[in-house]
Amino acid sequence: MKPRTYFRLALLFPYILWIVCALIVFILSSIPKTSSSWDIVMMPFFFYAFGILLWFIPYTILAIGMWVWSKDKSTAALYKPALAAPLLLFVLMLIEVVLISLPVNSVTELTEELLSQSAVLGGFSLVFGYLCVGIALGIYKFLKSRNIITEETPQATSVD
Repeated sequence: MKPRTYFRLALLFPYILWIVCALIVFILSSIPKTSSSWDIVMMPFFFYAFGILLWFIPYTILAIGMWVWSKDKSTAALYKPALAAPLLLFVLMLIEVVLISLPVNSVTELTEELLSQSAVLGGFSLVFGYLCVGIALGIYKFLKSRNIITEETPQATSVD
C-alpha cells in the first residue's frame, strides 16, 4: 500500500470510530445501570456517538476536499493537512453553527451563543480530531514498520 492510499483510507477512520462508539452505546443502553462511575468512563463514547449530529456534514465536506486535494501529492505534503484537519474541522463546524443560529433575534445574541458554542465545539473537535489523527498516525507507523506501507520512490528520469 502506498502512503497516499493510506492517507485517503484514513479519512474514513472517524466514521469507523463512530460505528464502534454507536455499537458500544447501543449495547450499554440495553444493560441495566451498574454504577455512576461507569457512566463517567463511558461519557466520551456517548459524546462521540451523538456528536455525529454536529460533525457529520462538516467532516464529510472536509474529507471529500482532502480526498480530492491529495490526488497527486507526495507523502511529505500529506502530513501538514493531516495535522491541521482538526482545526479545519473546527472552522467548518463553526460555520455550521453560524448557519444554524442565523434565525436569532439580534447580533448580540448570535455573538453570545457563538462564543459559548465555539468553545464547546472547538474543544470537542480538537480532542476527538487529534485522537483520530493520532490513532491513524499510529496505525500508519505500525504498518510502515511491518513494510505493509512502502514509501513511494521517485522514478528516475533519463536526460537525453
